[in-house]
Amino acid sequence: MLEALFRSRLRARALGWIFTHPDQRFFVRQLAEIIHEDSTNLSRELVSLAGLGIVVGQVEGRQRYYQANRACPIFAELRGLVVKTSGVADVLRAALAALGNKIRVAFVYGSVATGQETAESDVDLMVIGDLTFGEVTSALDGAQKQLGRDVNASVYPEAEARTKLHAGHHFLSTVWRGKKVFVIGDERELDRLG
Repeated sequence: MLEALFRSRLRARALGWIFTHPDQRFFVRQLAEIIHEDSTNLSRELVSLAGLGIVVGQVEGRQRYYQANRACPIFAELRGLVVKTSGVADVLRAALAALGNKIRVAFVYGSVATGQETAESDVDLMVIGDLTFGEVTSALDGAQKQLGRDVNASVYPEAEARTKLHAGHHFLSTVWRGKKVFVIGDERELDRLG
């Protein structure tokens, strides 16, 4: 989706990585290796993005480091778009695809969903369905490497989630009311559970 929007796979991949790691800075070759792109083309793209104010570049020694520009007027919107389209949600969706028929709903919550994460933040993932914690963590193994972050999964069978929600379970109620980035399912699925 971002590739279509930005008409460049390179730009989409660079923004995808930079905006899912907004507090980290990367030098060109390091980022090129992470996203598997040519460093010369990436360097030109980052200069262009810096010119637009979307990323900031800083020279230290012989290296130029780039990171997301939190002062950019559209930072929150861009970050939200990236997280929903090429960032965390897409990576998790692909990782959970094999379990898809067992999952009723899955969503990211916490600091990543609210845009308040730091470089050390993990990704909080809620999974509701007919599967075990072990199945989910096994499926997420590659996603954690790809994201460069730990994924902290909370897994509940549908009946247990429903019972705990109706009983006012603090953790589930708080997560239910908070911001979410849906990986599988949507708000309607949540309404049916709650």
